[in-house]
Amino acid sequence: MNPMTFAKPRLMRWNDNAITDHNRSDLDVSVERIETSQRMANGTMRKYVIADKRTFSVSWDDLPHAAEYAVDGFWAGREIEAFYNTADAFTLEITEGDGTVNTYTVVFTDFSKSIKKRGTYDTWSLDIEMEEI
Repeated sequence: MNPMTFAKPRLMRWNDNAITDHNRSDLDVSVERIETSQRMANGTMRKYVIADKRTFSVSWDDLPHAAEYAVDGFWAGREIEAFYNTADAFTLEITEGDGTVNTYTVVFTDFSKSIKKRGTYDTWSLDIEMEEI
């Protein structure tokens, strides 16, 4: 099966491995601000921002079990699960619509899989959460 060519490249890469956009949901990014604040004697507030840490959530519905069945030929269910089972901290690259690439070091904090259909190829539902370190 030949992969299709899209106007925009894939959204994500994990350790330089392209992750499929086949039936991918929105990539949700939430930010947790790590800070300390203290009320001064005169009543004013002092706030020190230490860091902003991001959490990335993404899911796929009816994801082919292998890259060879994904429309773009990028990592699909089996490859994603194998990476999850072996990865510690890894590099997450997110490519914006204008071509800008943002890179983060993340770890997996949640992974769930359900097998939906079986046939020529299985389809899975995957839910993944990653947190910036």
